[in-house]
Order: sequence, then C-alpha cells, then structure tokens
Amino acid sequence: MSCELTECCQFFADKMKSLPKSAEYIKQKLCRGDHTSCNRFKIYKEFGGENIPPGLDPGDTEEVKKIMQCLRKKQASKDVQARY
Repeated sequence: MSCELTECCQFFADKMKSLPKSAEYIKQKLCRGDHTSCNRFKIYKEFGGENIPPGLDPGDTEEVKKIMQCLRKKQASKDVQARY
C-alpha cells in the first residue's frame, strides 16, 4: 500500500525536484514500500500535516527527535490549557 502523502509531500516538491532519480528511489523504497518507517509520515500521523517541516529529510532521525519532542510539548501545553 502506498503512502497517502506521496502526491503532495513537500519534501519531493521542494528538496528533490532537481534530483529526479534519487526522488524516484526514495519514493519506491518508502512511499510505495514501507511508508510507516518514514519520519515525515510518522509526524503526519501523530500531529497532522501542517506540522511537518517542508525540508525534513525522511531519514533524518536526529532532527525528527527534536521536532517530535517540540510537538509533544506543544500538544501537552494545549491539553493543559483546554482543561482550564
């Protein structure tokens, strides 16, 4: 099953448009293959599409850790504010 983000993923629109062969390789491996291991997909599923930084490399695990921590803190803050 293919990733639901493939057609509109900003990573390919912004970062990979000048590297079509590399983009196709990544799409074949992640987007049409194991898309659940893609970091962009993980952020999308947990926090929504508007929270995915456009240039985030699908394999950049260190950057993803930072983003996920930040988004979780934001979500926790929103949850606390919603209670009051």
